[in-house]
Amino acid sequence: MIDRRREQIIGDETRAYMSSNCITTGILTQARASWRSGDLGAGISYAKAAALANCDRCQEPCALYARLQQALFFALIRRIDEARQILDEVTANPAIRDDPKFTAITTLVEAKITLVNGDLVDAAAQSEIGLQLANEVGLTAWTPLGNLILATTALRRGELSTSIYYANRLKEDAVFGREMLSAGQSAWIVIQVTEAEKGREHAAMLARELLESEATTRSLLTDEPSAIPWLVRLMISHRRPDLARYGVRLSERLAAENPDVPEIAAAALHGAGLLEEDIDMLRRAADMHTDPWGRALAVEDIGMLLAEGREGCPEAVENLELAMRSYAEMGSLRDSSRVRSGLRCINANPQSQARFWPSSGIPGLTDTEYAVAKLVSNGLTNGQAANQMFLSRHTVAFHLRKIFQKIGVKSRLELAVMWNELAADAGNVRARSGVGESGAPSTRDDDLSKLIPRQLRAG
Repeated sequence: MIDRRREQIIGDETRAYMSSNCITTGILTQARASWRSGDLGAGISYAKAAALANCDRCQEPCALYARLQQALFFALIRRIDEARQILDEVTANPAIRDDPKFTAITTLVEAKITLVNGDLVDAAAQSEIGLQLANEVGLTAWTPLGNLILATTALRRGELSTSIYYANRLKEDAVFGREMLSAGQSAWIVIQVTEAEKGREHAAMLARELLESEATTRSLLTDEPSAIPWLVRLMISHRRPDLARYGVRLSERLAAENPDVPEIAAAALHGAGLLEEDIDMLRRAADMHTDPWGRALAVEDIGMLLAEGREGCPEAVENLELAMRSYAEMGSLRDSSRVRSGLRCINANPQSQARFWPSSGIPGLTDTEYAVAKLVSNGLTNGQAANQMFLSRHTVAFHLRKIFQKIGVKSRLELAVMWNELAADAGNVRARSGVGESGAPSTRDDDLSKLIPRQLRAG
């Protein structure tokens, strides 16, 4: 990823930090600055140099912090095996086995690796544990990572109120200067949550502001390359192809500067394919994507483009079915529901048996009725619930009438009052049966240790 000249420069600059109070911290600061500027190879190399600096000027195990930063960098460019190998090596160190701070940090790093590898359910569970541990020991510097993961997983799983809560926590992190994340990463999740909560028009306003800042957009694309096709979709739908094109150019430039990072190249090609409405470009992008969510997004875009003006096009249906299954396998229920809606719009009957919403757990309510009841009890109007579930308002109203009949209430207010009690009862049933809301095993107390990095569990 880096040439010998760059290695020499990094070595020279590393020696310049020898006079600082903590050599490792100084080098790590340069690693993060290089990464955020878009020089990903230098960022990784500085992090490696920081881990090898042998700093003995402070009481903290700085080299291990540097290695965890290196693991995060690898996770962000979807080099999952290398990220996991570093994490395994760090957690195998007996010096940190009983250290609650390192248990918190390594659990959050593992959650990030799990998320980018496409497992939303385990990523959320790991992040909840890591965030709780971080709060218990006052490790506020790492809370933005946990808040970002939980906002992302909740949004994709269709849990709007939870995603809003953690997006607000990210805003709080920014106010208090907890700057672990780039401004672009925080802005990206806020824009997605805004689109889910308030609609595409509000999200487009924020996205325009993001794309008008080159530095913020570049910092986003280094951390979340697949953000660019999502933003291109949004800008095209709001008649701002100029900003869509500008975003694609930034992504292409970043890909050219980092030729050894295929996910950035895939995302740039994906965005360009959307802009040009080029099926072949989108197919190549889908093949290149190393991010499971980005790949599913590309396959969905192929299906939607093939479906334009062609009702029931077999190839379009095949691609949309594949995207729908891929999202569902990740636990991205909101995305799978959106694709199912797209299939219905082209008069195709979805064949997949994948789950689209969390399993009910409340006797008598179907999964869809449970999802509608949950949204309405949280204060959403029929229209807002319909937007969340990619259903018509008429369909939501129909389900709501059935819910009222089954639960025995006469108004939305009565439903809201009863909902917490109903949901708590359902949660108790799941806990006893070992099944969580998403249909996955629940994280009972005796199972929580399974979500902490393997080597640390031995302690």
